[in-house]
Amino acid sequence: MGKKTLIQIILLIFLIVITFLFFKVYYNSNSDTSLNKENLTEKNKEIKEVKKDEKNLIQNISYTANNNKGDIYLLLAETGEIYLDNPDLMFLTKVDGKITLKDGEIITVNSDFANFNTKTFETTFINNVIVKKSDEVITGAELYLVLEEKVNKALKSNQEDKNLIRVSRNVFYTKPGYTLSADILEIDLITKNIKIYMTDKYKKVIATTQIK
Repeated sequence: MGKKTLIQIILLIFLIVITFLFFKVYYNSNSDTSLNKENLTEKNKEIKEVKKDEKNLIQNISYTANNNKGDIYLLLAETGEIYLDNPDLMFLTKVDGKITLKDGEIITVNSDFANFNTKTFETTFINNVIVKKSDEVITGAELYLVLEEKVNKALKSNQEDKNLIRVSRNVFYTKPGYTLSADILEIDLITKNIKIYMTDKYKKVIATTQIK
């Protein structure tokens, strides 16, 4: 093999190595840039979603309403989130409700969460529901509250339930001397009558007498 041929082979190998290294560095650089853009896009997306959630979140909720009978309903919550598909509805957390009846009697309601209608004031208390009424304590998984509409008659609601508290699921009613266990408990805010019953007509309300 001549000296000239050997030099040509060495130059060819050198050229191949240089070309390979060039493409490798260029490809890695583009790949890193692409990944950085994707990460930046994801971060921007997360920031936008957080800001979007913050716009719908309201701190320290307070609403007051009254019915035609003179009862006053006060609702307090730590936070409230407005439903995007229905601005009249709010999801509340750490909820406290207080109903002051016309004769001065007070009923309090506490729960972890609630769905609240800002127009009709219909409220569904959810999770760890506790109701206190004079010497009576009622607990359950869910409580539905609706007052008779006073300023919302223009809505022409066909709602049959008015001035009503309905506690459902795992209901316990405790009064000095005894405890009742049932599926549903209803309190008529006008007559103050309490109705306790089971959803299955073949099952009976369980009563437990407390002996001191």
